[in-house]
Amino acid sequence: MAEKYDVQVTLLAITPEAERLIESAGRLCWATQDKTGTVPDRIQRWLEIGHESMVEHASASFLIRGSRAMTHELVRHRLASYSQRSQRYVRETEPSYLVPPEVRASAAAVEAYTSAMESAWKAYAALLKSGLKPEIARYVLPNSCYTDIVCTWNFRELRHIIRLRTSPRALPEIRDVAEALRAIMKREAPQVFEDL
Repeated sequence: MAEKYDVQVTLLAITPEAERLIESAGRLCWATQDKTGTVPDRIQRWLEIGHESMVEHASASFLIRGSRAMTHELVRHRLASYSQRSQRYVRETEPSYLVPPEVRASAAAVEAYTSAMESAWKAYAALLKSGLKPEIARYVLPNSCYTDIVCTWNFRELRHIIRLRTSPRALPEIRDVAEALRAIMKREAPQVFEDL
């Protein structure tokens, strides 16, 4: 198995009694509210036939730490709310960047990567020292800079993200994030996420 990326995914909040809310919304569609809670796999059955609108009523918020390269891809999922650490107003006081496992696998790659990072951070510090604002100096910083982002998605969008971003074709770092999201959501709402 490939080495994992140094990412962190933390559940911050989730709709209380999310599965009950989802089943209630679904049962309303079918006028079967009196049967709520009687069929353990009711939500999965609805999902199997493509009845997914009811899972939009529940949502979850996460704190995710990873590279800016990864968050640039993550924010393409538009049915969401995002709050990301600013490089415009926040000075980067310490070099803080992700080194991909693929780079760590080769001494020559580590040397080239480290040299590039040192050069970028040195240029950033020099630009700040020359009086430029962080919003201008940040142009020299790499996509590998660590960042923190809070993401809120409804369950339908989370299902979409997990399906799309766990693909072998996905960026390996975002794949690790999606795998963590899947593990958390299978634990928190198994009736909604057990098929993923």
